[in-house]
Amino acid sequence: MKYFVFNKPSDYERGCKEHMIHRLDGLYVEEGYMEKATFWSRILDSASAGTIWHRMTCNMPDRGQAVIRISFYTSDEILFEADGEILDLKKVLRSRELSSERKMDICQPFLKKQTPMEPDILLHSLEGRYLWFLLEIFPQVKEPIGISGLMVYFPAQSWTAKLPEVYRREMGNDSFLDRFLAIYQSIYDDISRQMKEFINCLDVEVADICLLRDMASWMGIEEPYMWTKEQLRYLLSHAREFSGARGTKRGLEMFGKLYTKELPFVIEWQEWQDHRETHGRLLKSLYADDPYSITVLVRAECIKTYKDHQALLRVLEKEKPIQMTLRLVVLEPYIFMDRYSYLGVNSVLGEYENASLGNSSRLDLAAISDNELEEMQMERDRY
Repeated sequence: MKYFVFNKPSDYERGCKEHMIHRLDGLYVEEGYMEKATFWSRILDSASAGTIWHRMTCNMPDRGQAVIRISFYTSDEILFEADGEILDLKKVLRSRELSSERKMDICQPFLKKQTPMEPDILLHSLEGRYLWFLLEIFPQVKEPIGISGLMVYFPAQSWTAKLPEVYRREMGNDSFLDRFLAIYQSIYDDISRQMKEFINCLDVEVADICLLRDMASWMGIEEPYMWTKEQLRYLLSHAREFSGARGTKRGLEMFGKLYTKELPFVIEWQEWQDHRETHGRLLKSLYADDPYSITVLVRAECIKTYKDHQALLRVLEKEKPIQMTLRLVVLEPYIFMDRYSYLGVNSVLGEYENASLGNSSRLDLAAISDNELEEMQMERDRY
């Protein structure tokens, strides 16, 4: 079965709107507008004269938010005569000069169905190569009211054609039996389409955020809501690499880089044991003297808030070897002797500049020992 779908701005730009705006996810009444808003769709061409249209589906707001009416028009010709003049339906519908009421008068001979808007409307009574519709929305609240996911299916495929002749005595495309079976046919068609499209939903490049989180949970990622859509896409695209590295130093580096966009420094106990005799006391204070301990260093620019710090800590805790203790250290951009200061990482050497007022000047952080402070006070007392 074929269908037309309204899922991008150009689908609405090719129609004509009054007091309505289009967004990426659908068509909305202008915020705060409380009168009738209208939308004339573009002409949908089935490419076959006498086409019997099947159904329309959409996502619509709660009934208490707006009164919505839709009118369907069909024709086998684009050109027609009105008041002794040859008119083009496409030009009439696109015209910004003609009011919606005038367009309704001109299109009246082609009106085939007018009904309150529903999420699923059967169109078996509509026949013609070309179809277009008028959407009228009467808002009841000031919040934005919108309709999204508009789809028009064709040609009509009724289950009555598959029944024995005795059950098809009541002829017509809009008979009671046809409409009754259409309820179950619509459910069957929707399930069949979802099953066919499900494989596309598993494509991480096009899946939405909810499905990405579900796939991440299938992979064993706890708290997937902590990750952005782009991070989840990358994680799932490289699922084999991330899965193979979990519980290792490489895994901590990969997950840390994915979250902070910068490779962290992961220090294990055995890495500094060769310097134990010469710098053992200092290294013990920086990196715990415990073979079951891991220290992860990240620059302050990578985690700017306490929330980011706690989120990264939770991520690393989930990915570390289960028997290990993890410590997360934030590298501040200052130089402290015998602390976490690394040249070229969070500190640099440069020329000293006196403090001054200006956009590019600042007061540097400095540490003064007690002896130096005492000497400065003695020097001041002399004068």
